[in-house]
Amino acid sequence: MLYSTVYAINETGSIFESKMDFGEFILLAISLFVLAAGILSIVFILWWGLLLILSGGKDDKIKPAINTIRFAVIGVVVTVLTIFLFPVFWRLLWLDVERYAKPQRIFEKIEEIWDKIFGDSVSTAQYDTVSPDSLDDFPADFSDL
Repeated sequence: MLYSTVYAINETGSIFESKMDFGEFILLAISLFVLAAGILSIVFILWWGLLLILSGGKDDKIKPAINTIRFAVIGVVVTVLTIFLFPVFWRLLWLDVERYAKPQRIFEKIEEIWDKIFGDSVSTAQYDTVSPDSLDDFPADFSDL
């Protein structure tokens, strides 16, 4: 089983569950923030990377592209560090948020949200694996090419 906690996917495909306590709401909010930050960072890196390539060596176009890519990468690093430092920070304040804000739970919730928005993720079980016996069918050398 992929999830340690099973979330019921309702018929409407909504990311909000029918009965959601405060902790689950916090987990959903953190997961949505991390998902949005990741998607936006990728979009910014790709878009400004394309503009950097198309800048033609003009300094007035290169500097904004490099700065934006730099800030997008810094955003990804800060987001990932926040995922792992958030439970530690709240544990120092003697608050029990680890059951809601553990990195594993956040990533599971992100995967659940992704599946609800974009459909089921691709399972690796549908791909055939190569057994060592089937490798005998391949030629030892490639002289027949």
